[in-house]
Amino acid sequence: MIPRDFFIEERLEKYRLSVSCNLGESGLRNFTLGEILNQLKISNEELGKISLADSPNNGREDLRIEIANLYENISPDQVLITTGTSEALYVLFHLLLEKGDIVSLFTPAFQALYEIPIQLGTKVKEVEVRNFLPIQDLFSQDVKLAILNHPHNPTGIGIKEDEIKTLKDSITSFSGYTLFDEHYRFLDYHNDLSFSGAGLNGKTFATGSITKCFGVTGLRIGWLIGDKDILSKARSFKDYLTHTVNPISEFLALELLRNRKEFVTPIKKAIQECIHYFSENVKHLPGLDSFRPPDGGLVSFVKLKEGILSEKYADELLIQCDIFVLPGANFEREGFIRIGFGETPERFKAGIERWRHLKITTDEHR
Repeated sequence: MIPRDFFIEERLEKYRLSVSCNLGESGLRNFTLGEILNQLKISNEELGKISLADSPNNGREDLRIEIANLYENISPDQVLITTGTSEALYVLFHLLLEKGDIVSLFTPAFQALYEIPIQLGTKVKEVEVRNFLPIQDLFSQDVKLAILNHPHNPTGIGIKEDEIKTLKDSITSFSGYTLFDEHYRFLDYHNDLSFSGAGLNGKTFATGSITKCFGVTGLRIGWLIGDKDILSKARSFKDYLTHTVNPISEFLALELLRNRKEFVTPIKKAIQECIHYFSENVKHLPGLDSFRPPDGGLVSFVKLKEGILSEKYADELLIQCDIFVLPGANFEREGFIRIGFGETPERFKAGIERWRHLKITTDEHR
């Protein structure tokens, strides 16, 4: 079975590189290599010493150690380096799922989280995300794999402290597997890192990455954390896909993680500046009904006024204001647009000022 088109990627490919205010991305506006080298104080000489031989298939050891240190009770041999989280998800789904299995997840959702399971012949149980309550709905005993994406994409909803105990209790009595997709873990606005479900039990897995949070999407470094035996199978499966990751990417990822607090602090500040500016101006933006600031990460699912079609709205915003957003239709949920807050504050504010003058024509309504 061939998966359907990846809706958001189709639209991103059309517009993300040419628009002046890119609010369609789910990551930070990417840095240049020179900016990264300057911030990390890496010399050209040091960069020139990197061997272009294949990295170890499971990832270089010092990088796996650094990643393991981000979690409680996780050892480096429970970490597999992958080409972004997309590869980690693809491999894990193929190892855990069989035709007829049931997968549960919060919706709306990032398409890869349900499209690949559907391709494998599973049934998807959708749970509408509402402050991650009731969490227990994900963990019914007929479910083979429960997926918990947090901070959540596209809504920006995060797990609250008082919900963590309920979550842990639910997993304790759950017989299936649990996957925590934690792409935005570095962008928690109250803590150093968001809560992770990695290692809660032997059937719990987690994915992570630096790419979106650090503005280095092109490095394509992600990871999968979980049971050693299944990770060994995942490493072998990965040999048929990317085999190894780029050694230059691994080197830079390691240096970013070693300096992550100093690197991420100004990033968090810039994102929060954009979120605050949008919150202050949302009432002046035509066609928007309601907005909830993200609890973590850098995206929010903004509700449109009744009758406005999301693709038509996104098209007009692009044409009239040179602003790129993703329509809710790309998440198979009409009546919303996804806003990303990873633009530079200067570009973001200039875009919002243009947005105030958007003209909504009658043919955009049902």
